[in-house]
Amino acid sequence: MLAIVASDRCYINELLEKLTFSKELSPNKTELYKCNYKDHEFLLLVTGYGKVNIGSSLRYICEKYKVKAVLVIGTCGSVSDTNDIFTAIIPHSSLEFDVDFMPNGYLQGVIPKLSKGIYKTNDDINDCLKRASNTSGVSYSNDLIATSDMFVSNYSLANSIRREYNASAVDCECGSVGEFCFVNNISYACIKVVSNFANNNGIKQFNLYDDESSKISQRITYKFLKEFYEA
Repeated sequence: MLAIVASDRCYINELLEKLTFSKELSPNKTELYKCNYKDHEFLLLVTGYGKVNIGSSLRYICEKYKVKAVLVIGTCGSVSDTNDIFTAIIPHSSLEFDVDFMPNGYLQGVIPKLSKGIYKTNDDINDCLKRASNTSGVSYSNDLIATSDMFVSNYSLANSIRREYNASAVDCECGSVGEFCFVNNISYACIKVVSNFANNNGIKQFNLYDDESSKISQRITYKFLKEFYEA
């Protein structure tokens, strides 16, 4: 079963309007919907923000349902001049840039006991997302996305993330989902749409453009369902 995951209800509202669904029981303040696209059943999960919420929510649905693939949707900040606002990011990999156990002898971004800290997304799901972006008329990039439990709105930090990780965007979900899926051997991918540049004007741009960026992400996601289930 496919699970589509977002951090906030605002990132799935438009998608839900196009689907038949039933609300499922879910823990804490998460929201879980069992949805139908034609004859296909999938999940929509609102996790809330933060790695703990994301991990516990994913654990819940993976134990209760036969989840085989996870798609993260929503918006992100750009740390690259080549990604404009409303550009879609379909990352080839994700990482958590706020992880640092280098003093303990681990590579940058690697959590102790894990063999890697960069989590590759699924090529087949990415191909579906690229076709969905094309049919939506939205340009996309296929670069690495860097995740943390923070909103990046600082020139210096954004430049550091771009230089150190060769990332083109930042968010609060993809790397955490990537880690979970790597540990649990689940395929995953992400579709994020740029709402702001991760600089000193980031929050102002976010307030102006996040709503439209969210709608674009959801429109691509709806077209993705056709590619995923019918291609």
